[in-house]
Amino acid sequence: GEMPELPELEVVCEVLVRRVVGATILGVEVAPSGAAIVVRDLTRRGFRETLTGATIKNVARRSKFLIFTLELAAPDPPDSLCFLALNPKLTGRLQLAAPTDKRRAKTHVILSLSTGDELRYVDQKRMGQLYLTDDLAQVPEYGGLGPEPFDISVDEFRQRLRPFRGEIKGILTRGEFIAGIGNAYADEILWAAR
Repeated sequence: GEMPELPELEVVCEVLVRRVVGATILGVEVAPSGAAIVVRDLTRRGFRETLTGATIKNVARRSKFLIFTLELAAPDPPDSLCFLALNPKLTGRLQLAAPTDKRRAKTHVILSLSTGDELRYVDQKRMGQLYLTDDLAQVPEYGGLGPEPFDISVDEFRQRLRPFRGEIKGILTRGEFIAGIGNAYADEILWAAR
């Protein structure tokens, strides 16, 4: 039950870029189980209402989030973009499935796409969240994220390390220090560094 970390989310992201970018969301189903806990509508326009008819323009990973950039169907103003930010936490998983495929237990959100696929959010313990927002800075744990691990030099790493005190593993796994390193990778990094 490790937190999904960078390489896993990177792979998920690559698949989504190939399979869902350009697709229009034709239908949105939120299971009662996910309504209050998993889904957070920060736009206050309605989760289903806003997503229905939107086109997925891009999917990107930032730290432990997957960010879907959406072009709204009846936007006001026109060409306005909106974001669906998924923080899967420990137990959240995305599944691309045919509508005829049996739904897994604990499937909380189903997006029906114009490609014929369904994008399903499955989360055994309902730990993850899907945030619909016009401004990613409003998303908890997103605004204060540090840089991505491969985007900084050794010198920047040293600079960023200075203000922190304490055990190195605890610092490596803090999102404000560097985004996206969890326990498993922190162990590998420290082992490699001796």
